[in-house]
Amino acid sequence: MGSAVVLEVHDLQVTFRTGGGLAPVVSGVDFSVAPGKTLAIVGESGSGKSVCSAAVMGLLPSNADVKGEILLSGRELNGLAEDELRRIRGKDIAVFQDALSALNPYYSVGWQIAEAYRLHKNVSKKEAWKRAIETLYLVGIPSAATCAKSYPHEFSGGMRLRVVIAMALVNNPKVLIADEPTKALDVTVQAQILRLLEDVQAEFGTALVLLSRDLGVVAEVADDILVMYAGHATEVGTVRDLFHRAAHPYSLGLLGATPRADVPRRGRLATIPGELPSAGSIETACPFQPRCAYTDRVGERCITERPALTPRPGEGDHEAACHLGRRPEM
Repeated sequence: MGSAVVLEVHDLQVTFRTGGGLAPVVSGVDFSVAPGKTLAIVGESGSGKSVCSAAVMGLLPSNADVKGEILLSGRELNGLAEDELRRIRGKDIAVFQDALSALNPYYSVGWQIAEAYRLHKNVSKKEAWKRAIETLYLVGIPSAATCAKSYPHEFSGGMRLRVVIAMALVNNPKVLIADEPTKALDVTVQAQILRLLEDVQAEFGTALVLLSRDLGVVAEVADDILVMYAGHATEVGTVRDLFHRAAHPYSLGLLGATPRADVPRRGRLATIPGELPSAGSIETACPFQPRCAYTDRVGERCITERPALTPRPGEGDHEAACHLGRRPEM
């Protein structure tokens, strides 16, 4: 995935303390992303994607225990005091997600962006307002000076998302985390937002971590992919590795459920039988074993031994956590 990285996560483990005991929700996950590159973290709801991003941002609840290294430009974030994390969040690393929950309906969009800027910069309100207009213009908001005075309800869903992106970009962060950024948008608006993200990366060299269940979106913008299942990393590689040389049955299941223009259609889209296991319910077996169509080809090892990420011979940094010795058939 390249040697020059801005965000590095090593052996990330997140456990929640609950009334019923300890619930491990992320187990030993590693990933990194370089300036100007996009890492996509994909998986079903409950796979641990959002918990990983919240751990990086230091936004997990008080009953969460986080272990492992989280390095931003070489600086360890795990264990930093809250006041130090607040100085980093929004300035060096920013996140954007659902526009409806991110924007306050009682304030104009320009005011909200300006306040996000003033939080990290010692500038006047006038300077912050000017910066807000500049950033709205950057993300393609027409008549930015006029629109800055408008309120969130006066914008369409796609335009609100542009405002949220402007708020995330106003301080020129090194890393941008996008949590399902195009959810509930039509395909035309999705394409516009994805082009916008690519343009921003090209201009500012921002590293992007994209959390998504939509492999169509991932195929458009990602350089590298981390596939997660039940809190575990199941496959890591480039976009080409996943879409053309997928090595884990779960990855194949996700691909089979995704409409693709580059592969001939063979009947209806497939589904993955069963349900995602609850956190910590599978301790020693392969987490995907109860839903896997290939368990009978491996035997008891799938039940008694959790597979580790293993390099695919001759395929660079492509790794998969599967006991099956060869690539499964589509």
